[in-house]
Amino acid sequence: MNKFWESKWVYRLLSLVLALGIFFYVNTKQVNNTRQSGTANSSLLATRSATVKVPLQLNADTTKYFITGYPQNVKVRVSGSSALVTAVKNTQNFRVVANLSQLGVGKHRVKLTEEGLNRTLNYKISPATITVNIQKRVNRTMPIEVKYNVDALADGYEVGTPKLSTNSVRVSGSREEIKRINKVVATVALSHNTRKDVTQTVSVQAVDSNGDTLNVIVLPETVKVMLPVSLPSKKVGVEFKQTGSVAKNRAVTLKSSTDSVRIYGSRSVLAKLDTLTLPVEVSNVTSSTTKTVRVTNIYPNLVNADPNDIKVNLKVTTENSSEAGEVSAASSAASSDSASSASVSSSSSSSSSAASSSTSSSVNSSSSSGSSSTK
Repeated sequence: MNKFWESKWVYRLLSLVLALGIFFYVNTKQVNNTRQSGTANSSLLATRSATVKVPLQLNADTTKYFITGYPQNVKVRVSGSSALVTAVKNTQNFRVVANLSQLGVGKHRVKLTEEGLNRTLNYKISPATITVNIQKRVNRTMPIEVKYNVDALADGYEVGTPKLSTNSVRVSGSREEIKRINKVVATVALSHNTRKDVTQTVSVQAVDSNGDTLNVIVLPETVKVMLPVSLPSKKVGVEFKQTGSVAKNRAVTLKSSTDSVRIYGSRSVLAKLDTLTLPVEVSNVTSSTTKTVRVTNIYPNLVNADPNDIKVNLKVTTENSSEAGEVSAASSAASSDSASSASVSSSSSSSSSAASSSTSSSVNSSSSSGSSSTK
């Protein structure tokens, strides 16, 4: 057995087997690499198509002319090798141009061209041509008017003078469009029942007399607006008025430490008020007490008052009975005097009547004597 392994032929045979194994391994790997390389090359050389959306660039003197009618973006259909189409789609390393450099004022139809695409690629621009309107550029500086919905404010609240990051803008456009501008507005959106200051960054638009937005360039395009929202107020005096019937033999005096209040509401409501007259019910009040009067219950058009609840002291006093007695005594004395005067008058009248009767009797008697004598 040992002689078998020591034989030269055994080693030669093992060497041959090992060499064959290495040969087949190397060749198999090369074949696989060749197949993979062929697949990759086929993928790179394959034809594909893709649509790319790119901005349209104008070749014109935009400081001198105002140009309208062109699309902001165009589509380009690109076809060719997969590698090139993929690169174009990912990088968009080309541009589409409308050459207007040799054109003057008026309407023109222009063919679009590309710059930067690989010459081996096929492409199609959509739209292929555009119609543009070239006009002389006019610049104008205009103030900004702030707009908002007044109905969105809470009752009685109002907006003060708006504060803007810039008070004016530069508007550029054709002469015809600039002439149509009525105003430049910044519209602030208010939520329902707004009671606090509002700060927003809003777009600035140039509009005509109908409120329609015009085709002009406004710079800056946005502005920061702060609307101060507040509730108007004023300080007014307070007076109290008794209402109802005072209890019998009682007198009520009203007194309060509050003689003025600050009232809040719309300016139209405040303009009508200089003094608040607050009624205090005194019916059936028999002893001193304190009552509270709420201002906004008496004046419901006010939003608020400070203070809103006012304390009123009701001091009750009893009418003086001795004074009533003196009045009664005086009345009795007056009645006695009247009675005495009436008695005196009656006596005088009786005496006069008696005297008159006596005189009359004497006269009659004399007459009778005379008559007898004559006979």
